[in-house]
Amino acid sequence: MLALKKPRRPNWKFVKNFDSLSGRLIIASVLVLPIFVLMSGVALDRSFARSQEVAELERMRVQVYLLLGAAEIFDGQIWLPDQLQEPRFNQPESGLYARVTGNDQVLWQSPSALMTTFPESNASPLFTGQEIYWSTTVGDKAAKALSFDVAWDTEDGLEKNYRFEVYHDQTAVTAERASYQRQLWRWLGSMTILLIVIQWAIQLWGLRPLKGLADDLGKLHSGENLTLSENYPAEIKPVIQNLNEVLVAEREQRDRYRHTLGDLAHSLKTPLAVIRSNLSSGELQRSVVNEQITRMDDIVRHQLQRSVSQSGNSVKRQCDLKPIIERLLTALGKVYRDKNLTITTDLAEPCMMAGDESDFMEMLGNLLDNACKYTHQQVHVAAYEQAEELVINISDDGPGVPEHKRATILQRGARADTAQSGQGIGLAVVVDILSSYGGSLTVDESHFGGAEFTIELPIPSRA
Repeated sequence: MLALKKPRRPNWKFVKNFDSLSGRLIIASVLVLPIFVLMSGVALDRSFARSQEVAELERMRVQVYLLLGAAEIFDGQIWLPDQLQEPRFNQPESGLYARVTGNDQVLWQSPSALMTTFPESNASPLFTGQEIYWSTTVGDKAAKALSFDVAWDTEDGLEKNYRFEVYHDQTAVTAERASYQRQLWRWLGSMTILLIVIQWAIQLWGLRPLKGLADDLGKLHSGENLTLSENYPAEIKPVIQNLNEVLVAEREQRDRYRHTLGDLAHSLKTPLAVIRSNLSSGELQRSVVNEQITRMDDIVRHQLQRSVSQSGNSVKRQCDLKPIIERLLTALGKVYRDKNLTITTDLAEPCMMAGDESDFMEMLGNLLDNACKYTHQQVHVAAYEQAEELVINISDDGPGVPEHKRATILQRGARADTAQSGQGIGLAVVVDILSSYGGSLTVDESHFGGAEFTIELPIPSRA
């Protein structure tokens, strides 16, 4: 029976490196930097080879001009001295050779070329005074050659054409380029490794704040810290500040839920005790029970409204309060149409505020409902900006709020069992909502003679 060999699982370690910022940067450096260095090395090598070629042509051109300067015509024949100015022409097999040809015959050659085999001359026709530069071989070695054609007037008035040729062995030039290439690639390779190491060190230094953030999050998870440290670079600090705001809002929300449950339990004790006492007395008074049930319903509704209104504002949107106020006034005008109300407004255009629209609907709805409920006929709503605050005034011509009760009805954090039905619960919700936005609510006497409720909300920076 054949045993099937379990296939080997592929090694995904290289792929997993892409899940790490550090791994991505290192892989990018290892891949991109050598390519860049390779392209730079090729460009430098070609530039060096080109400069060698240009320098070689210039040197050979100088040698041709020296030969032309030393050449003379005697008895119709070209003549050059036995000892030339360039010493290498006088030394056999020195690597620098010269000869003069005419009518496809060698008329003269330098002492250095006595034991050297030349290739066939490049017989391409040239105009007088023009040159040709090409690659060839001298013996079994690579060489460069330069030909220069001239026309010479002899003593008898005839014109003869001559070609001056200089050959240079390229062994030394090739060795020089090979040495340059070795040094070039050695230095570029070392520089590549050094740059990768430097890049790795810079990357560790640059990503260190993220490691610190991970440590802070670990301390936050273990309960050692309540918020994240804000000692981070400017690029990360806004993120940390926003995270801290979310953490604080979440912690405050948990505290509010816990306090709401405690307040609810405490607030229900009194109504339950009244009902229990009524039952134990043997005289069931339906009016008393209904009153306490209504009170418990108000208490539960109040605490639910508090918990919702204080659910946190860590994520805010810009809301225009003007259409909210206008919608509420339209609805309340229909509700209280029997009172034939006169409602006037003086609203800034626009009345922008950052927050939850439902919060503003709840807050303004309570205050406007109270104004319409207790007014005789006049209700006036004004909204304007003043000293980085949005101010909203709601005035009526009702009985107003006695001065000795104004502080009592606006006490923030009063337990639900102290809140009476009607205005007390609504104002408690308004105070809770305003507190969550850092705002305030004050009560005064309006110019109509009734109550005037003033909302002051700080306007967040629009930068």
